[in-house]
Amino acid sequence: MELRAENLRVTAGRREILRGVDFAARAGEVAVIAGPNGSGKTTLLRALTGEIAHGGRVALNGRDCAALRPAELALLRAVLPQAAALSFPFTALEVVRLGLTAGVPGTRAATGRLPAMALARVGLAGFEGRHFHDLSGGEKQRVQLARVLVQIWEPVLDGAPRWLFLDEPVSALDIGHQLQVMAIARDYARAGGGVVAVLHDLNLTAMHADRVTLLDGGRVRSAGTPAEVLTDATLSAAYHCRLRTNTPPPAGGPWILPQAADHCQEEAAE
Repeated sequence: MELRAENLRVTAGRREILRGVDFAARAGEVAVIAGPNGSGKTTLLRALTGEIAHGGRVALNGRDCAALRPAELALLRAVLPQAAALSFPFTALEVVRLGLTAGVPGTRAATGRLPAMALARVGLAGFEGRHFHDLSGGEKQRVQLARVLVQIWEPVLDGAPRWLFLDEPVSALDIGHQLQVMAIARDYARAGGGVVAVLHDLNLTAMHADRVTLLDGGRVRSAGTPAEVLTDATLSAAYHCRLRTNTPPPAGGPWILPQAADHCQEEAAE
């Protein structure tokens, strides 16, 4: 099963942010949305999850998302935004408990142990009683990830994959926790779920993505495997500076280094 979007268009005033974007992601894989600042990455994620008005069609597991009730969507997918404001003095455990979804048979939610298990999964065991506002930026980000995981803890429900949507999930994290979060995403996909993540880090993308969609100026510049998308020519054109991909042993995946950054192109994106 898959997530499929066709001809997505989003406008803000007279500005067209997404210009007829097609997107696909398969269960069992990590799909990364990459691209320069302002290319439409977060807008695409928010259109895929129905958070903003858009033209075009989005289908999840073969069902038109526009026809699904909010409660049905909550059982199928969970969304981690870039930032989540919190006005109340909740503890970390109380924040994570917000993700519990009622009416799901066969999950551990009924036992009451799931929120603590999710905190442990993101490396925050023992933080249950800590107040959210007292945490560091990276700790807050991982608490919110635990909340999202609780919502769809089991990657497959009644034979259908469930989906994680992650908007820059490693932006406030050190390298160790970045790798931890990406491992969580890969484990979720390998267990049968689907993962769609917005990432800025091209090397993390190369390491962990099964499929990459590279946006540029509100359009898809390239889509495919990391090896197909993360090439010298494609990246240099999208980011308007000279980039070079390399292949380190033993994994054989691409990794990216900026070359002659002072020669960045000044012309506007297409």
